[in-house]
Amino acid sequence: MKIVKILGGLGNQMFQFAFALALKKKHPEERVLLDLRCARNYHKHHGYEISSVFHTNLPTASWSEILPLAYPYPNYNCWRIGVRLLPKRKDTIIEDLSMTLLSDITEIEQSKYYDGYWQHEEYFNGIKDEIIKAFTFPAYHNKRNLELSKTIQTCNSVSIHIRRGDYLKSNMYRDICNIDYYKQAILTIEEMVHPDLYCIFSDDMEWCKQEIVPLLNKHSVLVDWNKNGDSYNDMHLMSECKHNIIANSSFSWWGAWLNKNRDKVIIAPKKWNNIKNYQSPVCKDWITR
Repeated sequence: MKIVKILGGLGNQMFQFAFALALKKKHPEERVLLDLRCARNYHKHHGYEISSVFHTNLPTASWSEILPLAYPYPNYNCWRIGVRLLPKRKDTIIEDLSMTLLSDITEIEQSKYYDGYWQHEEYFNGIKDEIIKAFTFPAYHNKRNLELSKTIQTCNSVSIHIRRGDYLKSNMYRDICNIDYYKQAILTIEEMVHPDLYCIFSDDMEWCKQEIVPLLNKHSVLVDWNKNGDSYNDMHLMSECKHNIIANSSFSWWGAWLNKNRDKVIIAPKKWNNIKNYQSPVCKDWITR
């Protein structure tokens, strides 16, 4: 039996779910379960979203199934305390803060509990088609999304994701995707693909109007209507753009990775966060700035 802990917003959940699918593929004879307890009392995002957004799921681990392998924390707050105070369990694999790629981690035969984000496509590249199928977005219900979707698929469109909000106060993410990064990214994308349209996705549209829009020589759309539980539509729209400029965010990482344009150009930040020796999840064929 293998259990994968789910923690974070939609982008992080997608990495963890993809990792679980990779385990299931490697070990078809074993049960692969999800531990959803850390989604309880986690108020930064919208709870567990994989099943509601993509209408796919894996079985949920019970308390008695978790107990032999890991501490069965009842919620996120208890996990935050326990992970600092309690000794590590021998059958729990905790990902290092550096997020170093562990190339053989999916090969382990014994029952294990996996506590981490697993943000490297190498963990699941062998089942890419299955991941794409699992993360098939539902049809748009909002007229504005539907109209924009038609437009971006029929022109040379570029998505730009700007995440500020909680990142402005975070020592881990602060001052990475700053205005200099976006200036360089836009210059590069202009030289390489000559876009017709920019679609801007952000949690700080006022800043984008002042700082990003003046950098764009082409028509731009500020996608500001997908709120709260409907925000996954932003990722869907990003994935339909021909090219992507992403932030140091798993949300726009997936928007770019799910982009089916065979000639796509992805611009990503050279540095992902401020943790020393951190191994970036940026894919090898993406351009960094």
